[in-house]
Amino acid sequence: MKKQLPALTSLRFFAAAMIVVQHAAGHFGVFKDLAKNYALDQGVSFFFVLSGFILTYTHGNLSGVKNSIYFLWARIARIWPSHATTMITFYILWAYVFSTGYSPDISTTLSNLTLTQSWIPYPSYFFSYNGVSWSLSTELFFYAMFPLLIINIRKNWPLKLLFSVSLLGLSFLIISITRPPAVITGDIITSASWLYIWPPARLLEFVFGMLAGLVVMQKSDSLLDSRWSAIYGFMALTIMICAGILVPNLSSWMLSHQWISLPLAGWLNASGAAPFFALGILLLAISKDFITRALSFKPLVWLGEISFSIYLTHQIIQKTLSLHPQWFASIDQSVQMLGYCIFVIIVSFLLWRFIEKPAQKLMLSPFKNNTKTLVNALQAKSPPPTTSSPHYSARVNPACESTAPP
Repeated sequence: MKKQLPALTSLRFFAAAMIVVQHAAGHFGVFKDLAKNYALDQGVSFFFVLSGFILTYTHGNLSGVKNSIYFLWARIARIWPSHATTMITFYILWAYVFSTGYSPDISTTLSNLTLTQSWIPYPSYFFSYNGVSWSLSTELFFYAMFPLLIINIRKNWPLKLLFSVSLLGLSFLIISITRPPAVITGDIITSASWLYIWPPARLLEFVFGMLAGLVVMQKSDSLLDSRWSAIYGFMALTIMICAGILVPNLSSWMLSHQWISLPLAGWLNASGAAPFFALGILLLAISKDFITRALSFKPLVWLGEISFSIYLTHQIIQKTLSLHPQWFASIDQSVQMLGYCIFVIIVSFLLWRFIEKPAQKLMLSPFKNNTKTLVNALQAKSPPPTTSSPHYSARVNPACESTAPP
């Protein structure tokens, strides 16, 4: 049983907030400079990395077809009910309540219901219904790959890393052959379709997280003995924040000097900080300094627990409000933004409390015996917990299982 990681749960909220600000800045006119000057969409990359770390940390000994199938079902139970709820809600609001004429076809609907929309490189598919759910489609690919990636990863991790790099290289190869435009100007395939949306292109970020989890599992004691261990949390935040700022700026600078191509600059802007996120997550997982204690503040942890719901609900609310901007035209934009954020948190809590958690429990209830079997199998292959190891405690933090973006 692994040590709880409340600091990482809290970070999920801040990463979700980056996405909320990015999408809401244009609507409310607040934080426009922030959204313009910083690559806030890196919040998605952070979640992909965190997902790989947490799954490796909690399921590092996963093996066997039966356990792998149950693992995948448990991940579906984690993300699909809330996804389906927000998808249906969006359709009802836009097709009936506000009569916008929104009428997706059957293939678009099926791709959303099955979370396969990010495999289809057209915006009419991967941005349909609740647009942010494309990342769940990509995340589902990671879940399906995890049982294969985790096999003997302690020995063959270079091959797994090379495999994920090769998939990213395949994306660049497709772009070099087809030469799609870089900017979305309609329902067309762009370079972003292959580098930002297409699941295989994002697997490298997930694998970075897995490797960070592997380091914690194997080297945690030696890392804790380091003379730097007292400031690991501070180092982690410094590394992640600086990387999130500097890597996109560096990519823009290299593009302006024509040292790199536009697709490569786009990838660096959105995903290039992933290895630094992995390093920061690794350090936070083993730190005990004041940063870790601050991030373990219970209200922040609670916000992190509902961050998946925040991610799924915020754009639906924002888009719906944009249909009737006159409703709040007389209210100061800063007040509008504050009210919007409070409303998002309230709706997200309701989704988390009455849909996400109960549905997950319901979908897993027929497999309670399988749960015990899986836990026993993992424990049998794990070293027995000792009081000297900081990575074991009597209970597992449920938030550690919440790895869907965010």
